[in-house]
Amino acid sequence: MPSDPSPARTRRATGVHARTSPAHESFRIADYPFYRLNRVTALYTECLERELKPRGMDQPRWRVLMILNEHNPAAMGLIAELAVMKLPTLLKVVRRMEDEELVRTGARLSDQRVTEVSITPRGRKQLGWVRKAAADVYHRVTAQLAGSDIETLNVLLASLEQSLLGLRPARGRSTLKATSLRGTPS
Repeated sequence: MPSDPSPARTRRATGVHARTSPAHESFRIADYPFYRLNRVTALYTECLERELKPRGMDQPRWRVLMILNEHNPAAMGLIAELAVMKLPTLLKVVRRMEDEELVRTGARLSDQRVTEVSITPRGRKQLGWVRKAAADVYHRVTAQLAGSDIETLNVLLASLEQSLLGLRPARGRSTLKATSLRGTPS
């Protein structure tokens, strides 16, 4: 007796799910969720930068301050992961923030190999107005959304995030099978 196909597999084979796949013959970039996510992120970054720049702040430093608001002190590796920033880039950002006395760094007491970053009183003060600027952009962007829409969006984004984390390659290796130009596994 054949088993019923799972709803997830059925959805992948037909309808909107298939049509939004780059492999589908009627694929349109505007229907691709990751195109939309990237575009929304870029537009949001542009709007937020416009608010931050006149105040001597930028997105990378804003992200570090926001992370330290919740995780203080935090290991460099954790900040890099949460900020979606490569470690060498984060090191440059943190050095700049140290020069501005927004953060300080030091070795973790329990493990001297780990560098921790802490927010300073000056950083907390900067964080206050940065949060106000970010809140202003957020409210203008989401004004037409109901609270339940924002909750649903966050649930969907968290699900995509978990799927993407599951696809992360181990030590720089692709998790996808390599294919030749003919489309057969190599």
